[in-house]
Amino acid sequence: MEFASETIRVIEQQCPVETTLGVPELDAFASRGLITRVHATLTSGKEGTVYCCRAHPSTRRKFLAAKVYREHAASSHKWSQTYFEGRERVLEPKHIHAIRARTRYGVALARELWVSAEYESLRVLHGAGADTPEPIALGERAILMEYIGNGAGPAPHLRGARLSEEEAQRLFDQILDNVACMLQCHLVHGDLSPYNILVWKERAYIIDVPQAVDVRFNHSAFDLLRRDLANICSFFERHGVVVSSERLALDLWDRHRRAEL
Repeated sequence: MEFASETIRVIEQQCPVETTLGVPELDAFASRGLITRVHATLTSGKEGTVYCCRAHPSTRRKFLAAKVYREHAASSHKWSQTYFEGRERVLEPKHIHAIRARTRYGVALARELWVSAEYESLRVLHGAGADTPEPIALGERAILMEYIGNGAGPAPHLRGARLSEEEAQRLFDQILDNVACMLQCHLVHGDLSPYNILVWKERAYIIDVPQAVDVRFNHSAFDLLRRDLANICSFFERHGVVVSSERLALDLWDRHRRAEL
């Protein structure tokens, strides 16, 4: 569900929310009539913290997930040239220099690009039918998105799943379809593993996509695809699904280049 600016304006007029949630980065979502309170903290890592929030009734949802990025979220290894290549095409030379020099301004700019990159990737992928959370709203340091789970807790990660061979094959096929869908959108996840795939109601959901690279502008895209598939195939091999990740990568890449995905 995307909220057009006019829709948000009407919600704000009809359902004003004047509260602080204890997480300053989320107050803007509350003031826009999208969430009412923080229900629980789900995960907290070096890149950011994810919260389960009570959704405003006007959204027709019970919960929404909010990912709040840390100040230096984009200052990790992911801003190496491997991941940065292709992003600089939308920046002025002085901005590129500031990011690479890790100046205060450069760090802030990198964070802003990192947050908006994840939101845009989610928007494109979800719109194309990929199994990713639906993005709802973008904030200065946060993204509000579909919550995968229920009030008792979020969907578990694939890494801890106990699967029969039949279940494993079904999830593997679905994940592979999603990798192909990403390629159709000219994207490679770039950090895909059982740690950023959720399993809920017998479906897999791919999360954490700020580092996704555009295959049209990034020379490392194929190597990242190979690594993504190697991570996935290694996990599923332990559950009876034995497939050559190298052959999969070559086949998908060739089909993408021939526009046959």
